[in-house]
Amino acid sequence: MHRFLTLPLVATGALVLAGCSNSDSSSDDDPGPVSEVRIIHASPDAPPVNILVDGSAAVEAADYKDAALLSPAPGDYDITVQGILPDGTTDVIGPAPFSFEENVRYNVVAVNSLASIEPLVFTDDDPDFSSSDQVRVRIGHLAPNAPSVDVYVTAAGEGNDLSTTDPLLSDVAFKDVADAVEVPAGNYRIQVAAAGGTTAVFDSGDVSLPAGADLFVGAVTNTGANSSLAGASPVSLIVVNGEDVAQIYDADQDAGVRVVHGSADAPAVDVLVDDMATPLSNLEFGDVAPFDTLDGYAELPAGMTNLKVAASADNSVVAIEADVNLVNGQGYSVLAVGLLNDANFPVEGLVLEDSVRSIATQASLRIVHAATAAGNVDIYLLPGSQTSIGNSDPTLADVPFKAVTDYLPVPDGTYNVRITPAGTGTVAIQADGVALDAGGVYTVIARDAKPGAPAPLDSLGLILLDDFN
Repeated sequence: MHRFLTLPLVATGALVLAGCSNSDSSSDDDPGPVSEVRIIHASPDAPPVNILVDGSAAVEAADYKDAALLSPAPGDYDITVQGILPDGTTDVIGPAPFSFEENVRYNVVAVNSLASIEPLVFTDDDPDFSSSDQVRVRIGHLAPNAPSVDVYVTAAGEGNDLSTTDPLLSDVAFKDVADAVEVPAGNYRIQVAAAGGTTAVFDSGDVSLPAGADLFVGAVTNTGANSSLAGASPVSLIVVNGEDVAQIYDADQDAGVRVVHGSADAPAVDVLVDDMATPLSNLEFGDVAPFDTLDGYAELPAGMTNLKVAASADNSVVAIEADVNLVNGQGYSVLAVGLLNDANFPVEGLVLEDSVRSIATQASLRIVHAATAAGNVDIYLLPGSQTSIGNSDPTLADVPFKAVTDYLPVPDGTYNVRITPAGTGTVAIQADGVALDAGGVYTVIARDAKPGAPAPLDSLGLILLDDFN
């Protein structure tokens, strides 16, 4: 069975765009001649970035795989890429001089790992391409972790044996960008092999390229779920149309799912997938399966999937049921939270979308409030030398049950964690000497106590996931 992906899809992230023009621009009603500048973030371990044009912000908080499209008046500009750090910003590219002409699209791509980040610049001479039956495609190698490659583009469902197929592009090295080609709109399959090889290291499956689209397809470092597994593709693809970005993971990468038992009065449980038994079985309160480490998932095919959390002793007793549309390359943590025997906090499934991408300049910390007994809480992240709250303001204030933070950028260091009922300053949960390393990804779940359970589960506490383990 072939899985189809239609392009372009929605943008991968929201950007804040400010105006971008020089002092020679005309009025708003008649802006005069403009050029087109597209900026793409393709540095796999770099933080979100701001783009400055002549020192003023034109794009704010562009993350990995994001794109932004600017329309400055033709002329000379200084472009700066500014990395957003937990405690400020720093220039990672530029200020660098650029000259922009009318009716030319300039693509400025931030490539390479952060330690060697640099701009890759190429132009499109006909940015107003349109067609009722053709699609224009340009392919670039943006993955610093991948060797030179051959790229095969075949009809959908074809091309399993690359030894009998000629590559569309041969010996494409990192930072190479091929000339644009026009092909009939339709369904295709994109495969990538090491230069001179005939074994695909990336297979898009079947994708639909719509008429009139003007696509830049870039091979970038694979940072999706299951990317750390043996045999995983080193690359994924971004498909950029204007400023909209779709991403394509290898067709066999699958989604990643792990389960956390966070319901203190529930018995041991099994997890059923589409009513089938799985290795995710006999989980006790506080357990994580299959693994609590970063990228420690069970691999499940993309698509609508029914998940049931049932009593291990009798799978007909279902405590939680959820239909989840799993996305290829996305990781999910499914938490059983609440209580079986408390109508105020009924047991339910909390589905989190995870990130496994390392960012070199920060620890990425996500916090989940799953402790029914704690009420709304204040969360303090204190420096390692500070053990009492004192006059400190909470890092997060008045956090309700079931709240899930974004991945918070935290400076490298050792911290003491204090969680208090909101506004009280009375410590309910604490953890000392918590090391958060730059590049690490961390998830903390505040949980209930289970009376009669062995320590530490008999007291309010934390479940630690990802790089804590």
